[in-house]
Parts: sequence; structure tokens; C-alpha cells
Amino acid sequence: SSLLSIAANRSTYPTLKKEHLMIFHLTNFILDVDVERTRAFYSLPEVPTTSEGCTCEDCQNFDKAILTVPATVTEFLQSLGIDPQKPIEAFSVTGEHEPDGTILYNGWYHVCGKVIEWPKFKQTENHLSYSWEDCHRPDPSFHFDIIAVPTIDLAREQMPTPIIQLDFDTYLPYVLQN
Repeated sequence: SSLLSIAANRSTYPTLKKEHLMIFHLTNFILDVDVERTRAFYSLPEVPTTSEGCTCEDCQNFDKAILTVPATVTEFLQSLGIDPQKPIEAFSVTGEHEPDGTILYNGWYHVCGKVIEWPKFKQTENHLSYSWEDCHRPDPSFHFDIIAVPTIDLAREQMPTPIIQLDFDTYLPYVLQN
């Protein structure tokens, strides 16, 4: 079966599978996600937004700046059951602003489910690496790349299993008032 690149066509995902499980055909990988259990996890009050979990300037900015992404990105994350303001981890890669005033953030979200088909990984000396071409970009006009990875970092005990970790990479504006 061929994989679907659905970056610009939201109507191709998700497809209903069983009760709450949904199949997501992403750029170079396929996920089977329990959206309702994922959504229930992110709705828990003990799962903090980035600004509730950390007081550093970068986290405070992420919490507000993630609200400025295009609706297609927000809708994509929400279709998986993810609250965009509640990544498991988010951090500024360089700690500095880019020339255009944005900040490069990396991080990850967790969803309840299984990976049906993995992206292509390359084994390097100490870890697996992937090409950005294997990442999914929900909106081709905005840099927000996401990919399923074979690690589970900082899993919260309230997160239902099995867990999929989705790493992201994005440039967000600096929106805090000085």
C-alpha cells in the first residue's frame, strides 16, 4: 500500500477504525491512535502547559506562540487528541532568536497508540537518525515538522499505554511583552 502525503488535505485523516482508534496516514509513516484516551490524558489538570511546568522565558513564550500557528497545524494536533500547549517537552534549540525574530523549538508529544509503519531511520554510531523528508508537515506553508520516533522520553504515569512519541521541530515567533 502506498503512503499518502496529506499535508494540505485534512480530509484524508483520520479514518475511523474501531471504537476510538483512528488510522493516520502521514507522510512516511502510519499511526493507529486512540484519540479519546489521548485527549483524556491531555485534559488532566496535572498535565501542565509549558508555562505551568516551567517559568523560563522560552517555555513561557512557547505556551503563547504555539497559539499563533496556522489552524491546519492546530487541527492536526487536536485530531490526534493532543493539546498543542501541553507538549511533554519543548525547548529552544539555540536559546537565541533567529534573524527573522523566531525561535527554533524542538520537543515532543505523546499519544496513545501504535506505529503501524515506521519512517525510514538510519543507524549512526550512537543513535537512529532520520531525514526531514520523512517528517510530516501538516501545513506546507508553515515549518512545523513532526515524526514518530522509537523512544519514549519523560512519559507521565497518567499517559495510557501503548505510547507513541512524536518529535517536532518548529519556528515560533517571540510573542512575550517586555
